[in-house]
Amino acid sequence: MIPLRPFHYLALAGAFLLISCVIAGCTAPGMSRTGTEATPGCALEEIVFLTEEIYPLSYAGTGGTPEGQSVQVIRELSRRQNCNSSIEIRAWSDAYGTALATPGYAVFPTARTPEREREFAWAGPIATFDYVLYATKDSGIALQSLEAARNAGTIAVVERDARHDFLVRNQFTNIRAYSSDSECLDALLNGSVSLWLGSSATTPETLRRKGIPESALVPVYSLIRTELYIAFNRNTDPVTVRAYQETLDAMKADGTFARMTGSSTHAPPSPAGYGDRAALASQTLLPVFSALTGTRIHGISAAMETLAITGELESGDWDRIRPLLARLEAEYPEARFWYARPDGSYYTTVDNLMSVNIRDRPYFPEVLAGKTSIGTIVLGKSTGKYSAIVAVPVRAGGTVSGIVGASVSCDSLEEELFRDFVLPEGYYAFAVDSEGMPVMDSLPQRIFSLDEGVRSQVVGLKEGEVRYRDEGALHEAVFMTEDLTGWKVAIGWKA
Repeated sequence: MIPLRPFHYLALAGAFLLISCVIAGCTAPGMSRTGTEATPGCALEEIVFLTEEIYPLSYAGTGGTPEGQSVQVIRELSRRQNCNSSIEIRAWSDAYGTALATPGYAVFPTARTPEREREFAWAGPIATFDYVLYATKDSGIALQSLEAARNAGTIAVVERDARHDFLVRNQFTNIRAYSSDSECLDALLNGSVSLWLGSSATTPETLRRKGIPESALVPVYSLIRTELYIAFNRNTDPVTVRAYQETLDAMKADGTFARMTGSSTHAPPSPAGYGDRAALASQTLLPVFSALTGTRIHGISAAMETLAITGELESGDWDRIRPLLARLEAEYPEARFWYARPDGSYYTTVDNLMSVNIRDRPYFPEVLAGKTSIGTIVLGKSTGKYSAIVAVPVRAGGTVSGIVGASVSCDSLEEELFRDFVLPEGYYAFAVDSEGMPVMDSLPQRIFSLDEGVRSQVVGLKEGEVRYRDEGALHEAVFMTEDLTGWKVAIGWKA
């Protein structure tokens, strides 16, 4: 973020403010540039913040007053800017639709997804959670894949929530939408649905408030992790959005955010006692991290290259192919192995023939043309998790007759690597693919350390150094390109 520049001379500041007001057509004190009535001393648009019942982030407390971790954050953000923005609790579909259509409104906490990116202006993140499919403890439901969930009965989900969008995008038809997580839980417990797509962060409190023991439900499948933001109507003055973001960064830097949300500070302390930080990172830590990353992916790739020339794969007979892939899966548990036909239909060791197709994947045409593809990051149609793809062409009679592939879970790869690779205190490691998509990050409970703008700089270079701000603090990192995957791997530290 670009920090707001302080004015060093009071008289000059007053002159600028007067000129700005004249240009904007101010007609009375206490009016914002857009004409929205503002609290005296509030230089921004007054925003009406809308939220839903999603314990413990936001909910109706005593007398219906909005409470919760995210609500406290919104109140503190407004207080620091001398604004008196109101907070209202509504059904999620109403809150979301109003903020989408009406200037002067924002909705929180909101998942920032590619589909929503251009619909709102964003500040955050203010929370993180994992999507989790829950069943009742006596249901007997056990899931090993997203495909299995498509055939496991009706799934309850909050209408117009990002989890709802996720199911629709992944071609689920067994969906029943409700206005809140509380209603989804009721439907699961009374047998109206078989599963509930809830979240790891909010489900325990939802159960507690209803007097239901946590043992009543079982998590049967975990999907992606997502970060939650404040989503402002896209016509909100950029100055207002930027002010909220910078104030949030300041709250994270001074520890206020962690105290309100019960979260630990994401960024490590500045490394101490290591002399030249950049030298240690670039000469020792970075080469080791790159080698470990490449070795793990190379092992999977080499095994698949060998497998691709066997008679079983050349036959295209799934019954002969499946046992070979199952053995590979036992050796590399972080990967889901599959075989695809030229039309994009494909089989996995868990589900056999899938109901979805992968011919729309960006790597598919190049592999069908005979080129091995390694390292593309996708949201798996089989797993519902972010995965690194290794895809090898299978030839029969001199032409490509199929593709043998592995979807390597980014979460599992991250866990494997950082179990073996212990960083000195104050350092962290991360990687992005050739398009800037996050692959992994060693910081706990963090999706990624770099914002999109800095990632684009890293992707454009083979190696180098980068400086950036994260949660109000200045950071530095050194990076290089890993040969096999083309990923940019990096070591970072707080400056």
